[in-house]
Amino acid sequence: MNELKKIKSLCLVFFLAACQSATSSAYIVEAEVVEAFQRNKMNLVEIHTPEEEEEDIFGSKLKGVKPGAYQLKEKLVFIYEFDTAADRENGKRVFVEKTASMNLVSYSQFEKQNILIFYLHGGNLNPDNVLFEKEIQEALDSLVEG
Repeated sequence: MNELKKIKSLCLVFFLAACQSATSSAYIVEAEVVEAFQRNKMNLVEIHTPEEEEEDIFGSKLKGVKPGAYQLKEKLVFIYEFDTAADRENGKRVFVEKTASMNLVSYSQFEKQNILIFYLHGGNLNPDNVLFEKEIQEALDSLVEG
């Protein structure tokens, strides 16, 4: 009888461990990010980027992922939805490599799980003075993982 209890306890431990790893590998979709922006009083307007503008580095594909393009009070927001957090890291690495020698407009970068966001604010680099920077981070922080 004691052996049966040990086996049940061991199975329970494995089950709980499996549940924990599933939670830590959460997947977020672009629509959830857009909804989080709206809940935080930021109205994103989806825009279509013409073919000739797709060469712009911020709207270009990273590791095969084309971002969703939006406007937030006349500023551009690009949301990349990668398959995994590792893919997001690889996409970010490609972006850094592509832009190493470029003179870019001022932007802020945000990450959560498999999501990468570029917010082209064009302002100075002091986050206290960048409109919507804190709100964007709060919107991402509000997303429930798992």
